[in-house]
Amino acid sequence: MPARRLLFLDASRLTAWHWSLGHLEKEGEFAADAAGLGAFGEYLRRHRASIWFLLTDVAEEGFQIEDVPYVTGRDRGDLIKRKLGQYFYGTPFSVAISLGRAKEGRRDEKLLFAALIRAQQFEPWLEILRQAEAQLAGVFSMPQAVAVLAAQLAARMGSEYRQFLLISATSGGLRQSFFEDGQLRFSRLTPLATGTVEETAIASAVEAAKIHHYLSAQRLINRSTALPALVLAHPVHLEAFHSRCHDTGDLHFEIVDLVAEAMHNGLKTLPKDSCGEELFLHLLVRQTPRQQFAPSSARRFYHLWQLRFALQSAGLVTLAACLLFAGKQVYEADALRQASAEENIQAAGERQRYDAILQTLPRIPLSTENLRALTSRYEELLKRGVGLEPATAHLSHALQDAPKIDLVRLEWRIANSPAEASDALPNNKPAAGANAGPFVIVDLFGQLPIGLVNDHRAQMSAIDAFAERLRTGSGIHEVRILSRPFEVESGKSLKSGSEAAGRAAEAPKFSLRIVWKL
Repeated sequence: MPARRLLFLDASRLTAWHWSLGHLEKEGEFAADAAGLGAFGEYLRRHRASIWFLLTDVAEEGFQIEDVPYVTGRDRGDLIKRKLGQYFYGTPFSVAISLGRAKEGRRDEKLLFAALIRAQQFEPWLEILRQAEAQLAGVFSMPQAVAVLAAQLAARMGSEYRQFLLISATSGGLRQSFFEDGQLRFSRLTPLATGTVEETAIASAVEAAKIHHYLSAQRLINRSTALPALVLAHPVHLEAFHSRCHDTGDLHFEIVDLVAEAMHNGLKTLPKDSCGEELFLHLLVRQTPRQQFAPSSARRFYHLWQLRFALQSAGLVTLAACLLFAGKQVYEADALRQASAEENIQAAGERQRYDAILQTLPRIPLSTENLRALTSRYEELLKRGVGLEPATAHLSHALQDAPKIDLVRLEWRIANSPAEASDALPNNKPAAGANAGPFVIVDLFGQLPIGLVNDHRAQMSAIDAFAERLRTGSGIHEVRILSRPFEVESGKSLKSGSEAAGRAAEAPKFSLRIVWKL
């Protein structure tokens, strides 16, 4: 944050202060002449980056209170501008302060219109500030700073102090401010000739009586009760103020410890006398009023600083968010790397245990991949097929209907298509998921009665009848005769019974291939 510097302007000079964490340090005094203005310009150039607050304490002030209809938006701005022009024509240093709305009737808004009347008293200083491109936060009047302290006192003292005077001394003179319900109603400054403690104490009593008379004439106070008058004084000067400020039927004086109030508000540089401008400068920075008197043109560079500060703050917030997000991503990535490393270690351990278990199992003539494929096919068959029971039952019935056929043996296998006629070797990988979908291929080896050994026609008739009987079963895809007891191909000669008489008689043998669709 840039440094904060305060400018205190009274009727004779301008005083510059540096504020930092409750500490106030006077940096210079500048007279209202050409030499003083030149020195002030040099001072501004040495502290171009600071934020400036101008607090005025002059007698040329004006205050007007009026109830106006409650309006908002542009209408409110136009109304305030018109009223300020009516009351304080010719000065750009004017402001309207809301004192709240009425609780009854049409609930009008009570506004305090205030102005610094002698504009020429401030313009030379503001021109130097503009030339130096100083970041002026605003022009404030002493009653605004006094109002901050008055609100604190009203909150602590209770309802008995609904209306009171607050009298404070500064290098500009003696200021008397009237407050009602903790809000400013009127303020005036009385110049002091010497500013001694004795003069300040006497002036406090005299000016309090004068302002009481004025408030009574304006019917702003109740004459039947004494008006509290709070006087700010240094502890070493309490006796002097008590001896001069006596209670009357109209006024009740109470001396307020200036040092105690400064400590209560966090001012580290405590006042050394009854001059309260250091406390009010501190309150101006700590609780800057919302309204100020400077025109917009005088605060141009302050508005630019606000915009620049907002952009920088947004950039820093964005950068911080990006850094937090990046940190979160790095943390999560590191956590994922650690988790991945742990998973890899665990997987390696599981793989070693798996390999160790495989070493203890007996060797089989199939690779692990082929075994896995066969297992998958078997599970698929269990889901899709109905088993071999219907096929074997049909074969049994066919054998029962053909008494001349004797079953020698059966050889069967599972195939993806009926065209797979060759036997599956142990290392052949079966094709999983063929579109033709599984078939059972059964090679049946049988024989006929030995009495038919010389009757080829009877043999052929028996085998063909048996094949036709097998074809009648459900799910039969194909029945094919693989071999007969005799050769029937062209180019082969048929052997007569006399040619085979020399050999031992054997039962005629044949083979069939039956293909079932599962």
